[in-house]
Formats: sequence, structure tokens, C-alpha cells
Amino acid sequence: MSVITLREALKDFLKEQGLTIDDILNSMDEKPEGIIRSLVKRVNITYEEALALERLYTSRQLNLLIFAIHLFYYVNPSGLYKGRVIIPFRNQIVGYDGRITKNGLFLIMRSLGIVPKKF
Repeated sequence: MSVITLREALKDFLKEQGLTIDDILNSMDEKPEGIIRSLVKRVNITYEEALALERLYTSRQLNLLIFAIHLFYYVNPSGLYKGRVIIPFRNQIVGYDGRITKNGLFLIMRSLGIVPKKF
């Protein structure tokens, strides 16, 4: 089976929908409280760790992460995009509780071109 990186899948999805990253990010919540809530809901991190992420990254970077997590790992449990396996693999990203692991978050960041920082 062929593979596709998360970044390539995101670019293809946006192109197919006639959207840009700016279209998506401009429509998302930029308030720190909303971003923190979204992170804690989807990623297996504490509220304090989400606060640290909010200080380390821009709201646009965090919203890009949230969008990619939701689109490719939550609403798409197959781990496939157009019949191709998404890298990083779902089993590397999603933990036993169904949320993204901290290590999975770093893998997603790298795949999207966001430099992971310790928090």
C-alpha cells in the first residue's frame, strides 16, 4: 500500500476543497481559552501543558495542529487518505484512550513543518 505524509494529505485536501490554509485558520478560534480547551480535549496533555503550548506557539500554529488532528486522526479512524496510508501512522499518534499522545503531537508537528519544543 502506498503512503502519503500528513503535510501532503493536508495540501491535497485543501486544494480539492478549493481552500487555503488561511481560509481554514481565519475561521478558527484564536482565543487562547478556546485553543487550550481544544488541545486538552484532543491531546493527552494536562491543562498546564496546554498553557505552555499556547505560550510557545502562535494561535495559527496551534489551530493548524488542531485542524490536522481532527481531520486526519479523529473523523478518519482508518488512517487512510484516498487509499494511501497517512504518515505518521495512526497507531503512532493515537493512544489507548483515543486521544493524541504527547509523542504523537510531536510527530504531527514535525510532519506539518512546525518545530517541536519541549513543554
